[in-house]
Amino acid sequence: MARIASEAAAAASHEENKPENDKDMRSTEASYIARGQAERARELERSLALLGSIHVRAFADGDGIAATALVTLVHRGAKLVCFVLPAAGGQRVKVGGTEVQVVTPTSPLGAALMGLSEGDEAEVPTPQGTKVYEVESVV
Repeated sequence: MARIASEAAAAASHEENKPENDKDMRSTEASYIARGQAERARELERSLALLGSIHVRAFADGDGIAATALVTLVHRGAKLVCFVLPAAGGQRVKVGGTEVQVVTPTSPLGAALMGLSEGDEAEVPTPQGTKVYEVESVV
């Protein structure tokens, strides 16, 4: 990612991106892309460092949901498996045929889950209305 950001920065100042007149925005647009990619590279580096230092905890019956919990939720009969992490929210991975979604405590779903245990319900406001998830398991 850092290499891509560096290439985008070089492209922003390349002679092909120099404005031909005062209305030509190629250079400005290229610099916005370069800045965004550089920020994304820094964000990924911070996330990687944070995730590399995290201790995965074992959850016992009755423990409340916290970072590193693997949570199975049920919403209208459909199951959703979430891994609670402080970074990388929104990522989805397949583990043994099961799709697992990473949620962070700062996301609406993650915030609603914090501290809940098996059998509790999480109410999550969405643009389509409130969704209610039952916590089926916490491991």
